[in-house]
Amino acid sequence: MEIISVIGIIVSLALLVFLAMRGVSILIAALVCSVLVAITSGMDLMVGLGEVYMAGLAGFVQRFFLIFLLGAVFGKFMEDSGAARSIAYGLLNITGRDKPFRALLAIVLICAVLTYGGVVLFVVVFTVLPLARSLFKELNIHWSMVLGPIALGAATFTMTMLPGTPAIQNVIPMQVLGTPATAAPLVGMLAAVVTLAIGLFYIKKSLDHVQEQGLGYEEATVAKSIAGAGTGGEDQPAPNLLLSLVPPVVLLVVLNVLDNIILALVVGIVLAALLFVTRIPSQVTTLNQGAANSIMPLLNTCAVVGFGAIVAATVGYEVISAALLGMPGGPLVSLTVSTNVLAGVTGSASGGLAIALEHLAPSFLEMGVAPEVIHRISAIASGGLDALPHNGAVVTLLVATALTHKEGYKHVFWTAVAAPVVATVPAILLALAIY
Repeated sequence: MEIISVIGIIVSLALLVFLAMRGVSILIAALVCSVLVAITSGMDLMVGLGEVYMAGLAGFVQRFFLIFLLGAVFGKFMEDSGAARSIAYGLLNITGRDKPFRALLAIVLICAVLTYGGVVLFVVVFTVLPLARSLFKELNIHWSMVLGPIALGAATFTMTMLPGTPAIQNVIPMQVLGTPATAAPLVGMLAAVVTLAIGLFYIKKSLDHVQEQGLGYEEATVAKSIAGAGTGGEDQPAPNLLLSLVPPVVLLVVLNVLDNIILALVVGIVLAALLFVTRIPSQVTTLNQGAANSIMPLLNTCAVVGFGAIVAATVGYEVISAALLGMPGGPLVSLTVSTNVLAGVTGSASGGLAIALEHLAPSFLEMGVAPEVIHRISAIASGGLDALPHNGAVVTLLVATALTHKEGYKHVFWTAVAAPVVATVPAILLALAIY
């Protein structure tokens, strides 16, 4: 029965990836794969779906619903007020726009500052794209190159590595382990430096390559496929840069002083609503749209976590877990591999991280690994294989830029998969040295 259960888990994981890449909703794909896991493990189907699956799903909602909701609302206020756009143009003025690589570097920094300031990924993408489109056309840069800077700036070091980030991948370990947002800061900063260095090196080499081939800008229709995208008041003047920075800066201060992400987001939203009251035509509409934008990301992650709950309840999982925990290299290697694999097969950094911490963290704590180290290493690991081709954010980014996997995914892979995975090595070594 153990062998059949292990095979069922492996097949279900492969099926989950396949269905996601074929465009099947993760809500359906996770449910189908959960049924397969239950059947091959001899689990009563009604108990598996009605109790185990739903308990995992509901547990994630209970813990993180407010964070998803408030994060999306904050991002929408920053978008509709033009504050996100103001920050983007302010950074562009600092880096300059006269050379192609400077333009790409500006996009990395814009995405990094906005995401570190609490603006959700999807809002960042649709804030940056109009600006990037203009720059690429002006400097004759091949359009596929836009994916690397966005992925590097928005979905790597500010998402999982930099201490104090309000990203959900940094909040999940806080909730599970009781650690602060700045857990293992030196470990995270080292990983961030390595990731940024590798990513920028790749972007420069890739830019040189397309320029040597004589490839320039080609017109592409940028789709706006997300509800509410592109409604950030592009036609009206953006607010003052310093004023625009107030809500995200205060959000970060509150989060890192009080270690309370809910309070930090509420304060950020209230400040944005008050400071930009004259710039948002209807604050009720912005509030409603922000709330609506939180639903699908939350439900998709919950579905993946529910699937993980069923997997964790099987005899096959006990076999796999024992193998992962007994891997050569020590507990941090086991933690890194486990989290990366879970994030990869689920196509979700937050989903994979939640599953890993929920079911593996107690074992690592018993081994004597410091909670701060588990926090940071697992967060970093969750941002590696999560960005494989079936990841929802990757698919959305490709749709938004009107590019195919064949045309542009390689830029996402090298900046958002390869670079973070490599960065885990020095991060682990530093963690072993100082903890």
